[in-house]
Amino acid sequence: MKKVDVSAADGKVALGHPDFTDEYYADPAELQEVLEEMGLAEDPEEAAQDDIPLEQAAAALSEADTRGKRVPAVEVFRARVEQALDEAVKVGKILPRQRGEWRRVGLADFTVFSKLLSEQPGRVPLRPIGFSSTGPVDAGTQVKFLAEQRMRERGISYGQALSELGREQPDLIQRYRRAVSGE
Repeated sequence: MKKVDVSAADGKVALGHPDFTDEYYADPAELQEVLEEMGLAEDPEEAAQDDIPLEQAAAALSEADTRGKRVPAVEVFRARVEQALDEAVKVGKILPRQRGEWRRVGLADFTVFSKLLSEQPGRVPLRPIGFSSTGPVDAGTQVKFLAEQRMRERGISYGQALSELGREQPDLIQRYRRAVSGE
């Protein structure tokens, strides 16, 4: 059995081989039947469903990436999942190390994935917490900073913020009282 080269020319399927002296063509319908028998045929309607026009893909992929070509829907779908993951990490809803698990959920069921992400509260605080100085910070400065931070976040008074701090960080408030009273 010898292998032949197959190409398309003028709407016909051309068969070529060095031993051929004439040009041979296969009927496209017969070639489609052979491919179907081998399980290699692609349903044209199904193939058309996998591709979407560039305009629809523009939201998920940049035009520079597509260069005017049609983009498979699978790629657009994956890009949407990646964009959602990037945004979730950026706003602190998921940790970067959790991307793999969330990606599996997103690729399996995008609707459920979107709903879960939208309901996910922020897990990673994206604001400064405490102090990053190398030396010890006095209790007065710490209490003032934390109380003002709570006032901004929760819209409460300075006294209410101090009360909350007293419940949550009694050691800090005790140091603050000693510093204020001069003990």
